[in-house]
Amino acid sequence: MWPAVVIFLVGFFAGVPSAVGQPVRGAFPSPSIQILPMMVGAERGFYKREGLDMELIFVRGASTAVQALLANQIQFIFSVGPQMPAVWEGNDIMLLAQQVGRPTFSLVVTPDIQKIADLKGKKIGVTLGGSTAAGTKALLELNKINSDKDVEYISLPGNEPKIAAMKQGIISAALLAPPADYLAMKAGMKRLLSLADVFKDTAFTGLAATARTIKENPQMVKRMVRAIVRSVIHTRDNPEDALQVAMKRLGMERDAAQDAYQMIREALVPVPTEKGVELMAQWQAIALNTKPKRKPGEYMDLRFVNEVMVELGQK
Repeated sequence: MWPAVVIFLVGFFAGVPSAVGQPVRGAFPSPSIQILPMMVGAERGFYKREGLDMELIFVRGASTAVQALLANQIQFIFSVGPQMPAVWEGNDIMLLAQQVGRPTFSLVVTPDIQKIADLKGKKIGVTLGGSTAAGTKALLELNKINSDKDVEYISLPGNEPKIAAMKQGIISAALLAPPADYLAMKAGMKRLLSLADVFKDTAFTGLAATARTIKENPQMVKRMVRAIVRSVIHTRDNPEDALQVAMKRLGMERDAAQDAYQMIREALVPVPTEKGVELMAQWQAIALNTKPKRKPGEYMDLRFVNEVMVELGQK
């Protein structure tokens, strides 16, 4: 069993369980815009349409979700980067499809910061071991700033503590996910840049399962992939409906939802590229001070998503 302190069963994400359907469990890393297609799928019945009685589970802590997946306590994980360290150690977790192909974070800074170079010698809020740490380091390195020597990191899990620390002058910057970036700007901070504009092909959130699950339940896996593909396409092609789901499921104000949606709309692409997965692998490697030990093609299984795309008449 998982520790109760780190797992939360979020019933309202799954909707009302159907009387029939194959029980399936999937874990997601955080209730944010990065998993909007997954939420659209629950809200609009795409899982039930595939005969799946889907239980969506919010797991606080990526490593916990990965452990649960490997223990077969869940069948799917709605992520890309968090499982990579386990993949590099030889675990057969396969990426099946993509939800959002760009990072959803914005670099939010205090008013005195005018450009990225101004961050030298400053304190930056990150969640150590998470995507914010990986993204921050990757962004700094891209801008010729030594990510280990030129800045100081303050570990602050979650968006709200990072905003509070900026208000108090404890840190000068942080990567924030919607709607926290929007709320921080309303509180007097400013968005220096959006990572979606910098890393335009990065497999940020997706759908993954173990090789065992794929081998033992290929039809169930394909139905799940089809549900996610439909969800991604629906989210991309129906902006107003996507906004309604974001406001309902994430509690976002309309302006914040619109701001976040525009950030990801072009990146709502269900088929990941090896280049995009490799870039996410580089993020994780930077955060962990290591090197990727396997090539993306070794842990990508795109048979199902490619079949589904053809069946749905998608390019």
